[in-house]
Formats: sequence, structure tokens, C-alpha cells
Amino acid sequence: MAYTTQHSKHQRGFTLVELIVVITLLGIISLVTVGFITSTMQGYADLTRRDQLSSAVRVAVERMAREIRNALPNSIRVNASGTCLEFIPSLAASRYISVPLSASAAASSFPSVPFAVEPPIGRIAVYPIDTNTGDEPGRAAGLNPIYDLDSWSIISPMMSASSALESAAGTVNVLLNSAHRFPTDSPSKRYFIVDEPVSFCVVGTDLYRFQGQNGSSYSYAVNQLDGPALFANLVEPQEALLASDVVTPPDNTPFKYSEATLLRNGIVLFDLFIQDQQLSVADTTQESIRVQFEVQVKNVP
Repeated sequence: MAYTTQHSKHQRGFTLVELIVVITLLGIISLVTVGFITSTMQGYADLTRRDQLSSAVRVAVERMAREIRNALPNSIRVNASGTCLEFIPSLAASRYISVPLSASAAASSFPSVPFAVEPPIGRIAVYPIDTNTGDEPGRAAGLNPIYDLDSWSIISPMMSASSALESAAGTVNVLLNSAHRFPTDSPSKRYFIVDEPVSFCVVGTDLYRFQGQNGSSYSYAVNQLDGPALFANLVEPQEALLASDVVTPPDNTPFKYSEATLLRNGIVLFDLFIQDQQLSVADTTQESIRVQFEVQVKNVP
């Protein structure tokens, strides 16, 4: 007689404690994952915002640096508040044979080494260093002679557009609109063709470039004009906006200039703070970005 044995299979489920533990662990993992994703996205958003905030001023700083590197030696000056930097752009340079000096009669032309191409029209600057002692008639001691235009200043009247490239003698005659004489001879017989002055100024929360123009309200002046005066009297194209959202903390100046010494060239420092003006001070995303940049300026006249 045969017997069959049947075995019952019991299926065991989760207990309440196990379910609570699993749910708790899943919640912790979810919180960590969401926090990681949120912080990553917030970091990317912050990086994007900062990059957008500083990109415009970086472009402006690069442009200012390029122009300042081509400035006439020793022509850079910064106003008392450090909000405005002025310089004289150098268009070209060459060497002369001789120039009319203060000890000789004024002349409206001088012989020069020939140019390879037709030079731009501007003014002539010879040996641009501050040698003013007050001995020159009509000039008080302490005034910057580089920006002081008179009948025997460092910078001459405008060139004449009729100047020839080369004469039969192998030289070129540089012609001026009126007679002039220079205060000092250059040891290397070097001269510069220069344009009207240029200023970079912070006005309010905006950074502007102001281009001088002969006969306008901004040209050569012994006393440097500040940003608000230039902004009030100039329009495009003499006035151009370079960047916005520029703030000036009480203990900071946007522009600094260290004059050249025997050991180094002159140094211009841009120290700009950028802050989104559309955000309130109480906004947690409000922050300032500091952009510092140094430019070495060659000061060999």
C-alpha cells in the first residue's frame, strides 16, 4: 500500500518594520540625489550668471588695454577720484632729421625719414616728458606740458594733408598747419604722430569711452575733465558705452597709474566691481565680481 506525502509551501511577506526601514532608506537616497542635482544646477546657474555679468566688462578691459599700450609715452593721467583715465593715442612714429626748437625760429615743416606708407594725419609730438620748470614764457610751473598746446609745446598743431611721402633728397617734409617750435630735442630724433585725447571714465554705474575731437568741447586741456562733465557735453560718436553694472565701493578707485621708474615701465591698474543693478541688495543671488587687470605702458620717448 503506497502513501503520498504532500508538503505545503508557505509564502512569507514583509513586516511593517521592514517596510518602514525601506521607505526611510529610499527617502534618504532621494533627498541626497535631489540635493546633489539641485546644487549642481544651482552652481551652473550661478556660474552662468557671473559669466554674463562679467563678460561685458572683460571685453571692455581688453579693449582699454589694447588702446593704452599704444598711448603716447608719459601721456597717461588719472583724475583725483580715480574714476577717469586719460591718454593720448599714438598713431605712428618715425625719426626726424631736424625740428624747430625753442632756441630757433618757429617753422611749419621739418625734414623726416621717409615713410613706408602714407602716415595718418594728426599732431606731432617730440620728446614727451614733463620737463616744465616754469621758465617758458606764458607757462606756469606745475602744468603738464604734454596737454598744454601753445606755440612751442611738446605737441604741435595739426599736420597738413598735403605732406609728401618722399622728396628728391630721400627725405619727407612733414607739413604743419601753422608755425611751431618744440621745447626739447629728442636724443634719438624720434617723433610721434598722435590723435586727440581719449578718456575712459566710470559715470554712475556705466563705463564710457570718450573720444576727443579738435574744436569740440573735449580736446587738449591742461586740467583733466572728469566723467560727468564729459558725459554732459558729448554725444555719439565721441561718447560710447563700454559696460554697465559697474559699482565703485567707497574704498576703491577704478583706475590707478604708477609712473615709470628706472627699473620698470609705467603700470595701469583696472580695478572694477560688477554688480547686477536689477537685483535688490536683499536678494540672496546679489553679489559683486571684481575684475583686476594690469597693463604695462612703455615710457621711452
